[in-house]
Amino acid sequence: MGLLDEILKQAGGGPGQASGIGGQAGGLGAIADLVMKNPQIVSAALSMLNPKDPSVGGGAGLGDIIGSLTRGGLGDVASSWVGTGANKPVDPGALANALGPDVLGQFARKAGIGAGDAGSVLASLLPGLVNQLTPQGQVPQGNALDGMLGSLLGQLGGR
Repeated sequence: MGLLDEILKQAGGGPGQASGIGGQAGGLGAIADLVMKNPQIVSAALSMLNPKDPSVGGGAGLGDIIGSLTRGGLGDVASSWVGTGANKPVDPGALANALGPDVLGQFARKAGIGAGDAGSVLASLLPGLVNQLTPQGQVPQGNALDGMLGSLLGQLGGR
């Protein structure tokens, strides 16, 4: 199973999940369906985590995004995504506040979704994505991060 498949499995949840995009019913499965139909959503999230891609977040990268979450009061949540234990969920509103309206707006535009849905989509996608990009419980640097991001983007091309 590839990295993208694992992320989608984590984002997909299972039947009976309660929360969905923009308060819609359908749960995390609705997020996974949206991602499968619109791979640009994962591509936009990867852009946000890629320090070499300034299109979302100005090239802040994974480490800076985690720093923004920590400064925004979500350090324990972000640490759970990086760590080797269970990923804590994040409130979409708290995530939106920590990342700021500029980053959310850039993400929404690149992902092709409404700005109002950006926080919910990222809240469902980021825990699994960050978890998969930090398999040793540490934020990878340089070539290691480049390789993981390249692998995920390559998998998106095949969907």
